[in-house]
Amino acid sequence: MTDVRAAILADLPAVQDVDRSLDQRVSEKSVIKHAIEGGRVAVALDGDELSGYLRWEWFWDRVPLCVFVRVRPSHQRTGLGRALYAHVEADLARRGCDFWLSSTEETNDRSLRFHRALGFRLVGALSDLGQDSREIFMRKDLAQ
Repeated sequence: MTDVRAAILADLPAVQDVDRSLDQRVSEKSVIKHAIEGGRVAVALDGDELSGYLRWEWFWDRVPLCVFVRVRPSHQRTGLGRALYAHVEADLARRGCDFWLSSTEETNDRSLRFHRALGFRLVGALSDLGQDSREIFMRKDLAQ
């Protein structure tokens, strides 16, 4: 059974290990530590294994923005990403947030479909960010 909860500092090495399992750039220890201390990281555990995480930040100091949702390959397509989003969305609604943002590269069809299925809608795009394609931004209204 998967348990989703706010991250604690002891989770930091496992969060970085999730990045490694995906051959992604490993998030800086100081950045993850700061986000955990600020209550901006949720983790999913399958038994004792940390199998995924979601990190978000404040955009313009008032708009929550999903920075990463990462799930170990062995746990992908199991509903874990959906559970991470639901956990964070409930927390943001309790904080009084009306909506939040997420983004992905416009060529990432899987991520775009996932976000649409969660109720996100396209709100804009940014170019020239040092990547091969535009970054697509999406918004989801939160139930209050």
